[in-house]
Amino acid sequence: MGKGFFTLAFGVSLLVPTLADRGQPSAVAVDAGGLGLKPTSHPRLPGDLSQLWLVPAPATGSGRAAPARAAASSEFVAAVKLEVDSNFAKALPILVQPSVRQGALGPYAEYYQGLAELRLGRPSDARRTFQALALKNPLGYLVEATALREAECDEALGDQTAAMEVYERLAKAKTTAPEDVLMRLGRAAKATGNPAKATEAFSRLVYEFPFSDLAVLASDELENLPIAPIAPGTTRYKLEFGRAERLFGAKRYAQARTAFEGLRHAAQGDDREIVQLRLAESDYFLKRPRNARDGVKPYIEKASRQGEALFFYAVATRELGDHAEYLRMVRRLVDEFPTESWAEEALNNLATHYIVQNEDESADRTFREMYEKFPTGHYAERAAWKIGWWAYRNGRYADTIRAFESGAAHFPRSDFRPPWLYWSARAHDALNEQALAEARYTLVATDYLNSYYGRLALKHLDGRAPESRLVADARSDPQSPGAGAQLLQDEVPPLPPLPPNEHVVRALLDLELFDQALDELHYAQKAWGDSSAIQASIAWIYHQRGDLRAGINVMKRAYPQYIAAGGERLPTELLKVLYPVNYWPLIRRYSAERQLDPYLIAALIAQESTFTADVKSAANAYGLMQILPSTGRQYAKMLGMPRRFSISMLTTAETNIRMGTAYFADLVKQFGGSHYALATYNAGPNRVARWIAERPGIDRDEFIDDIPFPETQNYVKRILGTAEDYRRLYGSESQAANEDALPAARQLAAAGPERASAAPAKKAPAKKPPAKKKTTRRVKKAA
Repeated sequence: MGKGFFTLAFGVSLLVPTLADRGQPSAVAVDAGGLGLKPTSHPRLPGDLSQLWLVPAPATGSGRAAPARAAASSEFVAAVKLEVDSNFAKALPILVQPSVRQGALGPYAEYYQGLAELRLGRPSDARRTFQALALKNPLGYLVEATALREAECDEALGDQTAAMEVYERLAKAKTTAPEDVLMRLGRAAKATGNPAKATEAFSRLVYEFPFSDLAVLASDELENLPIAPIAPGTTRYKLEFGRAERLFGAKRYAQARTAFEGLRHAAQGDDREIVQLRLAESDYFLKRPRNARDGVKPYIEKASRQGEALFFYAVATRELGDHAEYLRMVRRLVDEFPTESWAEEALNNLATHYIVQNEDESADRTFREMYEKFPTGHYAERAAWKIGWWAYRNGRYADTIRAFESGAAHFPRSDFRPPWLYWSARAHDALNEQALAEARYTLVATDYLNSYYGRLALKHLDGRAPESRLVADARSDPQSPGAGAQLLQDEVPPLPPLPPNEHVVRALLDLELFDQALDELHYAQKAWGDSSAIQASIAWIYHQRGDLRAGINVMKRAYPQYIAAGGERLPTELLKVLYPVNYWPLIRRYSAERQLDPYLIAALIAQESTFTADVKSAANAYGLMQILPSTGRQYAKMLGMPRRFSISMLTTAETNIRMGTAYFADLVKQFGGSHYALATYNAGPNRVARWIAERPGIDRDEFIDDIPFPETQNYVKRILGTAEDYRRLYGSESQAANEDALPAARQLAAAGPERASAAPAKKAPAKKPPAKKKTTRRVKKAA
């Protein structure tokens, strides 16, 4: 919205009480309502890193492996690398040595022996090897991998029946790739002349895994098998209908439309109405509004789903340019079906329409109506934010407090909770209610200290951080005075047990066999259940391989406590996965030349490229600081670069950082602040100049939360918050102050060593989003 009404991203949960226009009473009465605002309860964590993940500690001193064992490990790794390079003949003699078959990874040596025999054209020997290994009951992923390879041997020997039996056994178990097993089972059954079992396997794949790439191939296979037709009331019809609904629910609208089209002739009664509506709704989402409008029109006067039909008729009509009809149909829907969820959808859509049209008062009125009618609806959190923020901007601080504090109390896991609480504190401040303001600031700092809002709150508390014992002190001395009480304080609730294959994972990671370790961890998730330790281990592997963004995201899920007060005391090794850095000497050098904060620049690079030097965005920006060629050409000339500009200068770390810091410094000078420069970096200078002109002189925190674009707003807050994490981890007192602190730097700077996996060929994990082009070499799998 032009004047900054369109703020935080849409909420996805629920909210609470009604909020009508009213006067501004003392906010003390608001707090006296017993909202019960209190800190989030996080389970305490041990200070011992070995309990938080399965990454082996660096071996030093007496912890080093004996020379003979170290030599055997090196030989095993060499053999695996030979298999990656398809040099099975050289790998096989190494793998049969008794010394290599000892220890936790002995079963892996036996597995790779069988794989080498299979690839050397000796399927009989390979099958014996895999069957012998299976009889030893290996622990973890090898249970699945050994069976798959045994079935491959059966197929190579022409024994499709034996292969089918293996695949059938696996299809009944928990595996890491059940759709792959079903595909293999279907093809083996087809090869044995068992069309009934083939149909069953392919059908399970199509209906149980409709989003898998293999589902398309399985569907093609079913076309040539005896399968019941899609007829009214049949099991086939019910399965196809369920699949179509799942595709539609997953926003696979093109696939969903095809699926519903196949059901049109067989649908009867209520199902016929659903199919027709879904076809029209798919057309709407596929940008065919005229077809959508015409498709739902028969159902807007009399139908069991009349409210749904009215909604899509309204929005399709708006897309066709008839705004008056759109407004009329929305009002009709809300008035005639006031309790249906489609009325809430219509009001939310209408509020967004007013935002786009810069009609702030109308948007506020619509949000209030929606909030009153649907206080626990799908969009209630969004409504509460919009109502409260508009009230704050217009000086109605008690209204702000009512909206924000009720939301914070009733929806403690909402993404809106940090700004709700912070701006509630600011509203209390504005009403001179200092005790309540301090209580709210303290709550923000307690739950979100290591975040943008937590650090804002800390400033209002004069730097007085809340006490938190989120991480137990592993260094407590039981002999010291008061040690008994200290140890009781540091007691940690029992953590979920580490997976049974823990020792295998640690051994694989010790040898940097990352793909095999990932297979083991994914198997553990399937077989024994997920845990924070498993997730953190996966995050560390991604980090080591250079998939830094994937590592960050997984680690955040593993230990969300990092954001709360006390989260900064998590082990440094774990925090550095959350906040990786690379090219640190260059960042320090060129930041100093431009009098910029190097930690802010590190956070900016982390957000823009996650330290991937050759990345290219969908917007045609390149490199670490995501510079457009036009900007790069301009600054190459300004900086007197010694050679003619080329794209390769943007994908070279040093020239990219040099240009990027010069550009960012110019933005700071032009607009007068780093937050303005960050907003410009994301949204462009013209927009930022307009936003500053519309609300001159407001505080920095208010300007940021008033940015009309949620993407830009969150971008600025994320970088400002993360800069402080970089300052804490990589500050001048840190040992890493003058060097890269990223273990994966070698993989990012140049191609790393290839690793083999025990798994059959399958999709590589944790790829960058399609918009980013990353050229870091991927870990190969042994085929």
